[in-house]
Amino acid sequence: MKIIRWFLVPGLFFLLSTGIIAQKDTVDILPGKGKVTGRIFANFYTGIGKGDKSSAFEVRRAYFGYKAPLSSHFAAEVKLDIGSPNDLSEYSRIRRYAYFKTAALYYEHDKLYFKCGIFDIDHFALQEKFWNHRYIYKSFQDEHRFGNKADLGVSIHYRFLPVLSADITIMNGEGYTDLQRDNSFKTGTGITITPYTSWIFRVFFDVIKKTEFESTLSLFGGYTQNPFAIGFEYNYKINRYDLENYNQSGISSYVMYQINERFELFARYDRLASVILPEETVPWNLKDDGSAVIAGIQYQPISIIKVALDYQDWYPWASNKPNHTFIFVNLEVSF
Repeated sequence: MKIIRWFLVPGLFFLLSTGIIAQKDTVDILPGKGKVTGRIFANFYTGIGKGDKSSAFEVRRAYFGYKAPLSSHFAAEVKLDIGSPNDLSEYSRIRRYAYFKTAALYYEHDKLYFKCGIFDIDHFALQEKFWNHRYIYKSFQDEHRFGNKADLGVSIHYRFLPVLSADITIMNGEGYTDLQRDNSFKTGTGITITPYTSWIFRVFFDVIKKTEFESTLSLFGGYTQNPFAIGFEYNYKINRYDLENYNQSGISSYVMYQINERFELFARYDRLASVILPEETVPWNLKDDGSAVIAGIQYQPISIIKVALDYQDWYPWASNKPNHTFIFVNLEVSF
């Protein structure tokens, strides 16, 4: 991994430098071409199971950003994430912080695409885009923190063929809400294959070395043919929390059916499991292992507004923990 980092960063600089020298942009700034963006996630929920009877209105998150082309090949983007710094604590949701979700420079020319700064990790972005219901429930890796949806670093992508592309990313590894606190960097590599317009396959692997080698393998496949969309992913994490043999696996499968231009049915099933450590009798993460079911109907009165009525259930595998069953009304506004 150190060898990759030593060669990748100078290599990125060389590619950008040669591209700029070989073809200087005739326009330094493209005034008036920038775009303001925003997204709001809100919901109302009520518990219908024995585990939790609570009800509440929530605004889970809001994003506000601006993206502008700087020339024919360069662009820059800034996006603020206005929410809680720690989603694990219910009390943290009372507090609202604004911090950078994106602060990145992009370069694209022919088959090459490069970005640096704070940006979305492509594997997370691809799965989230395919699931297309982030305002209802996060993608599996994001929900169970198998990695960071966004991070600080550099990333380079190259399309070898119309159906084949590859990317490599070097990042801090702590996510976009934490500054680098050590000398360890995470390196991720992905390959994307699109053999037909309806199919997409991707494999992604990342690794970071602290005390142990902590790594994640993720496989994803998706099929879209109106009115159906089907996705499946498998994830395996090794040495979680930098602890030897603390391994986890998980699957996520989802299906969407477009009834018409305004209504859509969707369903999803997740499963999270951990291994049994040597000389133990139960999985090391049994208290948080389990499965989730999400199902509902989505309504779009206009293209930038989504409203969903859905059922969400978390079934823990620990026999002493109750089910968590809720009815949600979710709202997304984007512009």
